[in-house]
Amino acid sequence: MASGIKVTDEVVAAYDEVKQKHKYKYVTFKVSDCETKIIVDTKVESSTYEEFQSSFPNDGARWSIYDFDYKNREGQDRNKLILVSWCPDSVKVKAKMMHASSTDALKKKCPATKVQATDYDELNFDEVRERILTTSQ
Repeated sequence: MASGIKVTDEVVAAYDEVKQKHKYKYVTFKVSDCETKIIVDTKVESSTYEEFQSSFPNDGARWSIYDFDYKNREGQDRNKLILVSWCPDSVKVKAKMMHASSTDALKKKCPATKVQATDYDELNFDEVRERILTTSQ
């Protein structure tokens, strides 16, 4: 936890609601205004991938746990939990550094396949699917 920012119990509970209970399609997290903890930003019960992709702000860093449905190379339905680390180039340097140094702490509490993105193109469905296919089936 290089940044000293703590992952709240609320974040871990929201992660479990996506992973185990499938209550939400995705949950988004951010650094709190006091810059001491990672908190839940939004919880979305149902969403298309395009809606999820466009939900990230142009001017703010976020993380999201997303229940990603896709087909493997053989055409079989698969599902993978992904942790999106969203940090566009427009984010101020201090916020970028805080976001980057807090990502590992979040990944330890909320394990998932990490996807890093700085723009919407990097969150393209096919590109994310390809990244997953190179690491697992």
